[in-house]
Amino acid sequence: MLQKKQLYQPIPSKGSFGGRSNCSLSNLRQLLNDKYTEAIVYSYVMSTVCRDGNSLRHYGSGPNWQGGIITLCTCKHEMRTYPDCKQGTWVAGFCGVGVGDGRNFLIYLMRVGDAFESHWKLWHRLPGEVRSAKAADTNPVGDVYKPLGRDTQKDPFNICRYHQPHKSHGRKYNWPADINYQRNNNCRRAALLVGDRDHSFVWDQRRIVFDRNIGRGQRTHSLKDFLKCLQ
Repeated sequence: MLQKKQLYQPIPSKGSFGGRSNCSLSNLRQLLNDKYTEAIVYSYVMSTVCRDGNSLRHYGSGPNWQGGIITLCTCKHEMRTYPDCKQGTWVAGFCGVGVGDGRNFLIYLMRVGDAFESHWKLWHRLPGEVRSAKAADTNPVGDVYKPLGRDTQKDPFNICRYHQPHKSHGRKYNWPADINYQRNNNCRRAALLVGDRDHSFVWDQRRIVFDRNIGRGQRTHSLKDFLKCLQ
């Protein structure tokens, strides 16, 4: 859990995380090279990552790896409306070139295990200890919104049906969009992504780099090609 004055997300300890922390590139390739090779990987730059000595610190709420499960619920809203952002897709986040001395270092990689339409559904599907760790009303960098009560189920995209988030969300984020984001008002809402525990990886060290510029937005590759782009 975050300490009171900490606003960055420490990576979970090995004992509490179903995935792997600071995995080497050789181990990553061994684990994934023969699996899911044609699956889509969305790669993007995380603007919330900064240097702290030799460590990389993530000061945002999304992705969120508190509670030992990676969730993506408060950033990349438009990307999460894409039809391919669903169970079985992979998502990778990298630091910016300014943080990585001209290179994009890998911060997290996950295979989407579940995708939910609303925070009501997500809240009630997460284990109690996980949602407590991720609750946006108590955690300055939490990403899961706590329903006010059973009536939220009837109107799950109404921000008034949820506990207001910690004050840091009001300063840093457009939190109503976290609950009810629609791309071009076409009724397709941003999916709330939950990583597969067995296929989730987090780094706070500069160990694995993308061999080309990711740029703005996101890039897509097959997992096979994505692994070839890592150094």
